[in-house]
Amino acid sequence: KLLFFEIPLLIESKLMKHFNVIIFIKSKKSLRIKRFKLKGGNEKLFQILDAKQLSDNKKIKYCDHLVVNEKNKTILKEKLLSIISLYE
Repeated sequence: KLLFFEIPLLIESKLMKHFNVIIFIKSKKSLRIKRFKLKGGNEKLFQILDAKQLSDNKKIKYCDHLVVNEKNKTILKEKLLSIISLYE
């Protein structure tokens, strides 16, 4: 069975050893801000949360897979399913 967790501060919290596979989903900061606002967040809160995270380049070093998510959910799902198929 496969279990999935969305943990924004996984690497910052040094929890990597508790997971078999780590997938990093990356998108441009401007797009992340836009999505955050669409969910009711404000830019100031986004900046505070973003400041607590490591840079993408540092996070990527700890990840098994990198997915760039700058399109839509359908494309993201396709990319993730291709990764999942490697472990089935």
